Amino acid sequence: MRLQLGTALAVMVQTQTQLFLAFLEDGYPLEDLKQLNLEGFDWSCRAGDGRTLLVVRIHKALEDATAFADALSAIEWLIHSGASIEQECTGGHSTWFWAQKPEVPHVTVDCKGHNTISYVRTLQQKMREHLSEWKVQEGFLVRVMKTIAVASGQRAAGPRVSVHEGITELWVKSLAAKHSHDLTIETADGLVTAHAHFLKTASSVVTAMLESPMKEGKAQRIEVKDTSSKAVSLFMEMLGCLSL
Repeated sequence: MRLQLGTALAVMVQTQTQLFLAFLEDGYPLEDLKQLNLEGFDWSCRAGDGRTLLVVRIHKALEDATAFADALSAIEWLIHSGASIEQECTGGHSTWFWAQKPEVPHVTVDCKGHNTISYVRTLQQKMREHLSEWKVQEGFLVRVMKTIAVASGQRAAGPRVSVHEGITELWVKSLAAKHSHDLTIETADGLVTAHAHFLKTASSVVTAMLESPMKEGKAQRIEVKDTSSKAVSLFMEMLGCLSL
């Protein structure tokens, strides 16, 4: 009886996984995804072609601009539920093209080896080569990056702890060594520098970005040109990553 029950449970979980992936690949609304029984669901599973859950949802979202808002909510929910932005695809391809505009080059990404951040950044770079044709989609990807940053930060947030004053002073002195800053952040009105190591420790999104083969990783430089340098500096100080 125990063996039969265990087998039945395994079949049920497998069925729910297949159903969830089918819903995700077909772009079902978030409310429909939430209706599924996801008890025991493996949030690290991949689609049949090797794409991660987040990559599958982002890919599908780009096919329908009218569903961008729901897609962003679904991406946030996936991250909160356990889908990792750092998980890499083991296969799969993403291709978009304009059937009515054959002269516009296709946008194609080989997903293998890409995590969520590098996948989105690669798409952005390719779409920006013909931005007049892909402006709406590229704008959506900008919103995807912001959604990932917020959702990942909320998931990573933990309880506060007390730190001895002497340790705090030593920490501040270490951070005050601006000559050792190795990360540059381009803001709307100037540059802000910081220690990449401390910022990567505070954010898995930044870690994925700076350790990727994209331009941010190669140059150790991040663009946040819609934010002022004062706002960025304040944010860094709150993280304890930039000297006061």
